[in-house]
Amino acid sequence: MFIDTANLSEIKEGFSFADLKGVTTNPSILLKEGKRREQIISEILANSTGTVFVQAVGSHYEDMYIDCQRILALNDDRIALKIPANVAGLQVIKELKSKSDAPVILATAVFSADQGILCGLAGCDYIAPYINRMENNNINPYEVVRETRKIYDDQGFPTQILGASFKNTNQVVDILVAGAHTVTVPFEILRNMATKELAAASVDRFNRDWEELQCDLELVCE
Repeated sequence: MFIDTANLSEIKEGFSFADLKGVTTNPSILLKEGKRREQIISEILANSTGTVFVQAVGSHYEDMYIDCQRILALNDDRIALKIPANVAGLQVIKELKSKSDAPVILATAVFSADQGILCGLAGCDYIAPYINRMENNNINPYEVVRETRKIYDDQGFPTQILGASFKNTNQVVDILVAGAHTVTVPFEILRNMATKELAAASVDRFNRDWEELQCDLELVCE
């Protein structure tokens, strides 16, 4: 599981209680922090472990490829690229993956199994189907992931499915059951996964019973 944020406080707290594989970012997430991309990524690397995904921007092949080079020029082997799964993005992915020092690439904005096929053929390490966004547009994300996972398994593609775009914890569980290899979630959802009212009530009862037991044993109650 990855955490989908660029906020250092969220990253520090998330890594304190969850065994995370890394951090995913995008321009919208970076915008919230109000810093230069290079500075934010440097700070994330210093306060996390695992892979840090950075999204390349550009409307055309040339612009996107140049931005990929800017990101890779940060010269940290933990940095990986996020590239959209459109025509220009697939062109960039194919070019980068043809090189001997090819970076780790996550294809983003995936909404269908046929997109997933093209990403697998291009050599992507991961794809990111947008779960909540699909549901909001009457696309069944769980069927998309099931179909894509079956194709990957049947064809022997090493590409992994990294579910993204979640609004609640049920979506996270359901997409993993559907066949996603991993997910990236915002801090709020990560915290909600560890914060359950029934669990909190049970822990509170354990603590009160422990205090009562100590009181009984010591025969002293305040």
